[in-house]
Amino acid sequence: MKKTILIIFLFIIVSFQLSAQWEIVNTQFQNIWLYDVHMISNTVGWAVGYPGTIIKTTDGGATWFPQASGTTNTLWGVSFVNENFGTAVGDAGIILNTTDGGAHWNLQSSGTTKNFEKVHFSDLNNGTAVGYDSLVIRTTNGGSTWNFQITGVPLEYDFYDVFFTNANNGIILCNNGTFLKTSNGGTNWSINSTGSFTRLLGVDFFNTDIGYMVAEGGSIFKTSDGGNFWISQISGTTSGLFSVACPNLNYGTVVGTIGKILNTTDGGLNWIPQISNTTKPLYSVSFSDSLNGIAVGEEGIILRTINGGVTSNENAKNNFVVKEFNLEQNYPNPFNPSTRIRFSIPEYSFVTLKVFNLLGEEIETLVSTEQSAGVYEAAFDATNLSSGIYFYTLKTDNASFTKKMVLVR
Repeated sequence: MKKTILIIFLFIIVSFQLSAQWEIVNTQFQNIWLYDVHMISNTVGWAVGYPGTIIKTTDGGATWFPQASGTTNTLWGVSFVNENFGTAVGDAGIILNTTDGGAHWNLQSSGTTKNFEKVHFSDLNNGTAVGYDSLVIRTTNGGSTWNFQITGVPLEYDFYDVFFTNANNGIILCNNGTFLKTSNGGTNWSINSTGSFTRLLGVDFFNTDIGYMVAEGGSIFKTSDGGNFWISQISGTTSGLFSVACPNLNYGTVVGTIGKILNTTDGGLNWIPQISNTTKPLYSVSFSDSLNGIAVGEEGIILRTINGGVTSNENAKNNFVVKEFNLEQNYPNPFNPSTRIRFSIPEYSFVTLKVFNLLGEEIETLVSTEQSAGVYEAAFDATNLSSGIYFYTLKTDNASFTKKMVLVR
């Protein structure tokens, strides 16, 4: 009897381990807090935190090693443009820059002692750092010099995250459901509201149009027009959400308090809870593609997924159902102004889904990433296009399909 119970117990433990697709990989950094992470590729990334912590991975997050930051001030944000050039910001106005992948971190002059929250570089030259008391500074020369920007927001406002889709177009998140938007590199900022009256804490964009914001109270917002208009989405939680990553048009992952992880594979129509195996707050998440992601948080916890965070049971079900490549007719068709395109792949592959006009000119890339076997759906918004016939093409490592769709105004 005891032997039988032991076997059942072991079976349950093994089954749980097999189904849990977020792996806790860190066992050495319990005395630090990690507040931001940036994976620049499937293998290389950095995380920063308290006290003055910078750690790096070169094997997709399986192992991490510390780098010398030269400070004990808490670092809250990190942004890399490539595997060599990166910037970290933190308390007391500290800005650190590396041009050799973190082998050396050099102090830059910020001109302030206020605390920074986040930093984002859209390219090697253009970067913006934000923080407490309406702090915004910008560089156009890779951080050699930083200049203050005036936003028009009261000084008692704090800025929690920043993202630029290119050198000109950017978003800053702050208190009371308020966000700032610029289209000229921060020379001018417009003040906008989501109407939620909560702190907006995390923002990420897939391209110049598609992006997500997350906030306290389980709020998730999506934009399809570069941040001019945001739609509230149903998250299914009231937990505080701190960070979001959207590696392609359909995929997104959100992390927050009590180990909360939510994932969407349909462009935000549905947000599904995932098993994190922790109750510690997760402060930041970064995906290099739809499969490979890292989440970090309290007491140095680091979570890693190599399959988008889905369970092995879900993968098995998906693989069983999908037996061949297939590109379905878009629905609705004809459409105005948006439609959805579903496709199936029976094996792991690099997938692209693109839209073309009658002249064969590319209109938009809807999908461009590695994907596991399964059924997927992409949304196409033709708000800015004229009536007519368009084509959409699905390409994988082993197949190519094209279908016609009609936009009618």
